[in-house]
Amino acid sequence: MKLIQNIKQAAGVRTLLKEPEGDRQRKGMNFHSAQRIGILYKDEDEPHFNQIRNYCKSLKDKYDIKSIMVIGYVDLVYKKLPVWQAQKLEYSFFTKDDVNWQMKPIRQVDTFLQEDFDMLIDLSGGNVLPLNFVLKQSKAKMKVGLKGTRAERFCDFLIEMGADPGLDKFVDQLNLYLSNPKIK
Repeated sequence: MKLIQNIKQAAGVRTLLKEPEGDRQRKGMNFHSAQRIGILYKDEDEPHFNQIRNYCKSLKDKYDIKSIMVIGYVDLVYKKLPVWQAQKLEYSFFTKDDVNWQMKPIRQVDTFLQEDFDMLIDLSGGNVLPLNFVLKQSKAKMKVGLKGTRAERFCDFLIEMGADPGLDKFVDQLNLYLSNPKIK
């Protein structure tokens, strides 16, 4: 089983690197200038989901951001989805059922990819292959991620955190850098 997953992963990475990047106009942003933010995350458990939701709420409240859309990858088949993953207006997700054998999303991400975000933030840790496809194909003006990950080649702004920084530390660094009004 592990061999099959490794083959899928290798094929997916090869396909990811060959995929064209989304057509976009790059532009530096900070939380004060961004009006539309997209967030990518990998679903782990309910407390993790609540952290993501609370972070989005704090961004909206503190920086008066008009819209935050969130899409998560749930590494389960649709029938085994956790209860907290109920569809909401600004929160969506896709599952193993929505990716092809190369781990490329084929359903549930089209609406998210059509959005013209000012900023797209990858909170997944940067090495979740299905979310790497979404990050690369997004039309976001500014893409933010972790240095030292597979996603770094698709990002405009990178934060260096070392091995496995955890969501709290990464969010603190995001807030430190992207709340600076001098970044434009």
